[in-house]
Amino acid sequence: MNVLICRLPKGVSVVFPSSNCPNCGERIKFFDNIPVLSFIILGGRCRYCNEKISFRYPMVEMSTGIVFLFVSMKFYLQPELIKYLVFTFLLLAAAFTDMFTALDDDFECGIIPDEISLGGTVIGLAFAFFFYPGIFYSILGAVCGFLILWLPSFMYYVVTKKEGMGGGDLKLFAMIGAFLGIKPLFFILFFSSLFGVLVGLPLILVKKNRNFPIPFGPFISLATIFYIFYGDILVSIYLNKMFSGG
Repeated sequence: MNVLICRLPKGVSVVFPSSNCPNCGERIKFFDNIPVLSFIILGGRCRYCNEKISFRYPMVEMSTGIVFLFVSMKFYLQPELIKYLVFTFLLLAAAFTDMFTALDDDFECGIIPDEISLGGTVIGLAFAFFFYPGIFYSILGAVCGFLILWLPSFMYYVVTKKEGMGGGDLKLFAMIGAFLGIKPLFFILFFSSLFGVLVGLPLILVKKNRNFPIPFGPFISLATIFYIFYGDILVSIYLNKMFSGG
């Protein structure tokens, strides 16, 4: 995932060259490329040039490991396990890529590469032949996932002549629809917006800049992972309250 995050936004091959130090260019041996453990053993520095290794690498590795652990516990020995491991991998890759490119001065804004979002949409459609929601609702979910963000984004542009949301976010929502169908899209949209406000508003106040660009991809991914674990429970509670008059 770190390779995808680092190379895809720059249009660099993710296959060649092999992992190397961005400072000295020395090839990284396999025993120095063990997630988290190698970072600790090396003291957070390159073995060859002693340059500091970005904390981004162990952060991505630890986050992925934790999410994979909980996904494996939830779908233990179920056929859907592989689907949700792939899905959460793509969500995390999109979130981290969007966040790190937004913080990088070499990029004007955050980027979610098409290889992740559109490629993930194709993968989601492929899984739909074997798992829920089925190919029809998977296609419907991908289309509605794209439109659910495109329509307000288009209206915002018409009114303000400013781009309100990047194309990567729209494609990411299409990928989510392909994996999960149409049912959870509004739930995910609501909670991603809520998470965005809770994090973004304090940032805007600190920066004292109402136009401060905040990548939306991480909040979309966070809300989707939240739905995977708690969505059915929350929807069930909401429906029970609504129909019971509570």
